[in-house]
Amino acid sequence: MPKVKVITDSTADLPLEVVKRYGIIVLPMVTSFSGIDYRDGVDLKPPKFYKLLADCSELPHTSQHSPQFLAKAYQHALADGSEVIALHLSSGLSGTVQNARLAQEMVNGKTRLAILDSLSASMGQGLLAIRAAELAENGCSLQEIVPEVEMMRRKLCSIFMVDTLKYLLKGGRINKVQATVGSLLDIKPVLHINPEGKIDQLDKVRGRRAALRRLISLIEEQGTDLAGQTVGISHALCQLDAERVRDTIMERFGAKKVIIGEIGAVIGTHVGQGTLAIFFQGKPK
Repeated sequence: MPKVKVITDSTADLPLEVVKRYGIIVLPMVTSFSGIDYRDGVDLKPPKFYKLLADCSELPHTSQHSPQFLAKAYQHALADGSEVIALHLSSGLSGTVQNARLAQEMVNGKTRLAILDSLSASMGQGLLAIRAAELAENGCSLQEIVPEVEMMRRKLCSIFMVDTLKYLLKGGRINKVQATVGSLLDIKPVLHINPEGKIDQLDKVRGRRAALRRLISLIEEQGTDLAGQTVGISHALCQLDAERVRDTIMERFGAKKVIIGEIGAVIGTHVGQGTLAIFFQGKPK
């Protein structure tokens, strides 16, 4: 049986030790500040990125993978006879999946290459990649891995809070009046990625601590069997909050495995420093 390799984007925000442990191939996306290109997670680590972001007057430009770039990456992974499952950033947030399907045609990879739309981002995308890698490690074939990951995708819940409205305003998700009023009232939006892979608002609360508490209550409302799954937490330079949330999830819900990752440049451009996200499985959508 051929080996199955797992490919994902840097937008999966996976910690380096997890990438190495499972042998996941991570394709860095590109973020541009004032015409200078940086590869997400390679040339631009989160501390440097968020400093640049705070100092810039306009949002940096983020680029999705081209079909040519993806075709080259797929060909390299397939060259030794392996099969490949490629899990990309949600089609509701990026055109990467569309380009991936074009690249699949370019490499004639219908039989040994599976393209999956994560319908998520950050560690949600990362958890799907980890699951695929675990199944591959256990000797499952590509044909066995794909439906398992698709089932997990249907159960995946992706919830997050942003600390500042500045980047939602710059990205056109809210207007200036909403941003001004929200900032004066210390409003923290609580959002999620819906079943179509797009961002929707779930709630809005006053104050950061209230927003973090709301995320925990959403886990209670939506999560199932947290003790038997891996939970993901992503943060934008708020490690202490991420650790506190991890401890709460483990104590309150009995979760045994929680992975914390840092939100990189591509996702961070649109949400800003202070964002915290939680990813877990609930009832199938």
